Formats: sequence, C-alpha cells, structure tokens
Amino acid sequence: MKSIRALERGLEVLQLLQQSEGRSLQQLHDATGLPKPTLLRILHTLEQAGIAWRAIYDGLWRRAIALPAAQRPPEATQRLAELAAPHLAALQRKALWPSDLLVYKDYMMELAESSRRLSGLSLNSRYHLGYRVDLFLSAPGRAWLSFCTQAQRDDVMAHYRAHPPENPRSAIVLRREIDAILDETRRQGYAVRDAIFGGGVEDISEFDDGLDAIAVPVLAADGVQGCINMIWPRRYGLRAKVVEAHLGDLQATAAAIAAGG
Repeated sequence: MKSIRALERGLEVLQLLQQSEGRSLQQLHDATGLPKPTLLRILHTLEQAGIAWRAIYDGLWRRAIALPAAQRPPEATQRLAELAAPHLAALQRKALWPSDLLVYKDYMMELAESSRRLSGLSLNSRYHLGYRVDLFLSAPGRAWLSFCTQAQRDDVMAHYRAHPPENPRSAIVLRREIDAILDETRRQGYAVRDAIFGGGVEDISEFDDGLDAIAVPVLAADGVQGCINMIWPRRYGLRAKVVEAHLGDLQATAAAIAAGG
C-alpha cells in the first residue's frame, strides 16, 4: 500500500521537534528540504492539534507537553509557558513594554517565556529561556517570596543563610532588608526591582542590563505558579507611570494565566 505523503512530512517535522530544544523555520527547511509554505502549514496544523507550539521569546518551534522528551523543561513549566504566551503577547501590544514569565526553581527564578522579542527592546545576549535570576533583587523573585507559602519561604531563607548569595547587594538585602521588602510588596500588591541590581549574579558594577521592572505573582489555588513582570529602560524613570498605567493590566494578565492553568 502507498504511504500518505502529507502524513510522512508531518511526522518528519514532529521527529525533528522531539530531537531539539527549539528549531526555526529555516532550520526545519534545511533539515527536511520542504518548502517553507509547506512547513508552515504543517507547523500550524501541529499547533492547532496541541502537539507543537512557538515560543514568543525566540520564535522557535518546540514540541508540546503531550509528547515525551527527556530534555524538555518540567511539564508544569512548559504548560504554563504555553498558556502564558498569548497573554504576554496581548499585554505587550497594549502596554508596548514587554513582559517575562519566570518560575521558581532551585532557589532562583527561571525564565520560562518572554515577549521581549515583540517589543523592539534590545535583548541582552545573556538572556535565554532557562536564564536564572536572583530571588532577593529581581521583581519576580520578590513577588514569589512575598506570596509563596511560609514553608517555601523558610526553606529559601535557610538555604541562603547556609549558602550566602554571590551578589553582594543580594547578601545585604537578605541580612537586613528582606522582611520589610516583602511586607511592602504584599501591601501594594506588586514587587519592584532593586535599584542596585543589574540583572546578573554579579555586582551591578560588573554587569548592568539597564532595566527596571515591576512584577506580580500568578496565583492559583495551589499556590504561586510563577510571576510575570513588565520591564523598561531604567534611564527613562518611568516606574510610577508604569504602575499607574499598567499595573491593573499586569495583574489581569496574571489572573488570566492562572485561570488557564
């Protein structure tokens, strides 16, 4: 019996997605030799079936959580990223400034999705899906610490008292300021990035991405699923205006992501 050529093509693309952490349309074209319009039809068909998805952060196509893969992100993280992607894109179109979705993992926050690519805001070469961010200085880290369970917070504090943070500013915040910061975050309903934080594990004098941010938790019945921020260049001094204009949008987006989970 003759095989179904269209199905063969789809399975070939699916196999390539299973073997990679993400492939561009050009990479799929190079690997299969299929015309790009054909590939796009296959990819959109797989996407509609919930088998593949395209991250907005880097534009790469990835297998969806329905498929087994040893090296993919944890299922809960990937599912949350898939759910969050259209909401982050819609928020960016409304606010213009981009947002990131980060999840807590092993005493840091980890980048799971981002709309930075859509915004035109220049991307630092360090940032990639899986990039790890300081808990005590970043807005998402402070949002997570403020709204996580007491047991989770106690575990974090015990860990970092035994293993002090590399960033000197983070170590100071842990010793002297963290309780007041978390109280203020809960009171106002959002977290802010530390003024002396450059976005890396090292001191701001060694690395500075030049950004400012606010963040809110993605709160579900079983706790904090992750946190989303909104970022902009620090030099513009826009924090108060961003809070006034877009905090409600950011909170609504977090609620929509939580409801989708």
